[in-house]
Amino acid sequence: MPYCKGDRYSVSYPMYLLMKKKAPYFPVGVRNILKKKTVCTGFLLLMLFMAAPILKGQNFLQEYVDSARVNSPAVVQLKRQIQILELEKKSIKATYKAPKGYLSSEVDLTPYFNNNGELFTSNPSSQAYGYDVAIANGGLYSALMNVDVPLFVNKTTDNALNWQEQQINALKIQLKNSDFTLQQQVAGLFYDALGAQLAYHTQKETVKLEAHEVNLLEVLTRKGLYKIVDFELLKTNLSSDSIKLKDMAIAYRLQLMQLKSSCGISDSSLNELQMENLQLSSPEEKTSAFLMPYTNDSLTAIAENRLFNNRYEPNVTFYSNAGLNAVQLPGIQHNLGLGLGLRLTYTLFDGRQKQVNKAQSLIRIDQASQLKDLKSKDIQLKRAQLLKAIAEAKKNLQEQGKLKEQYQNLISLYKAEVQKGQVSVTAFLMALRNYNDMKLSYGLQQISLNKLINQYNYWNH
Repeated sequence: MPYCKGDRYSVSYPMYLLMKKKAPYFPVGVRNILKKKTVCTGFLLLMLFMAAPILKGQNFLQEYVDSARVNSPAVVQLKRQIQILELEKKSIKATYKAPKGYLSSEVDLTPYFNNNGELFTSNPSSQAYGYDVAIANGGLYSALMNVDVPLFVNKTTDNALNWQEQQINALKIQLKNSDFTLQQQVAGLFYDALGAQLAYHTQKETVKLEAHEVNLLEVLTRKGLYKIVDFELLKTNLSSDSIKLKDMAIAYRLQLMQLKSSCGISDSSLNELQMENLQLSSPEEKTSAFLMPYTNDSLTAIAENRLFNNRYEPNVTFYSNAGLNAVQLPGIQHNLGLGLGLRLTYTLFDGRQKQVNKAQSLIRIDQASQLKDLKSKDIQLKRAQLLKAIAEAKKNLQEQGKLKEQYQNLISLYKAEVQKGQVSVTAFLMALRNYNDMKLSYGLQQISLNKLINQYNYWNH
């Protein structure tokens, strides 16, 4: 087997020297097997096929969270809705407080019948049919510029603005809680991808070690320290694990692409995700963010009731107009002038709608209060359950860490014994598989712990 200088998967230098020596005589069938170069070469081709550019960008959880915030359609929509409602506050102030100017024009013809042939007159006969002369006097002709100025509207304006502010607060609370949910979801996807990456790298290390041992065992087999069946067993196991490595690489890519897609990242290159151990956060001293919607619902019910009651406030308007205003055509050019006055409207009764709306508001407030209490109990229960699960996960992780160190020492002993030909290949493969299973289990347990902490921190907001 040739030695490729610079090849990270080639045999070591001492092994190369051994392989340069003249090999002892083997039967023809054995020589044909040992002359095959497909073991190392096949492994190298596999690794080249599996290799993909591993970039250093987008390695950490916060980078994905920041990207998801920028690219989240829900976040963009909520921010724009808040901006729209903020602008509507100016419209409300204008509706309730600003003077309104408008033009009006009217032409009304009021004829008389049975009036000796005169249709339009300011002095109809007693036998004529038509409107009373004091009402129409033959018609109405006007072209006016009007101005209405609302008076004493501070209370009604404040009621309308308060209701609008509650709508804005509801969207702000939703935006804040959406951000918490986004962080939780992205973290979950991040640790799922990290788990797939860990499984892939663990299997990759297994294949790499097995390839090294195949090369070593070939030399030892030539020296007669191992049977050819042991060599074939290890080589077959390498082929099987290489196929598994391909499957794990595909799963890893899919998990990473799902993470990137959720964060609005179009780059399809592989990134080396970095393990980040989350820290337990403390519960919010103030009202939980998940209880704020219910508080806002109560305030909104009160604001809606006050807005409804605006119709029962006295409505006083100062008005003025100027222009043409006449009830007859003769001498109409002299009917240019101006006028001003006060207009008062007040609702006396409307079928007890005020009391009905008040009762509806009280029901909404009571409903929000009950839902808030139920949600508070649910949050406390989730926190307690997660804390218990976190404590158990930490204990398991500590125990697995000790066991991992023991397996690591055991593998070092096995590797030394294999080189001396003092241990069976089957025992070595079993120990190797157990060791890598333990490494994978330890890493997945660490990821599981971080996912539990992520859930707990979510409910602490």
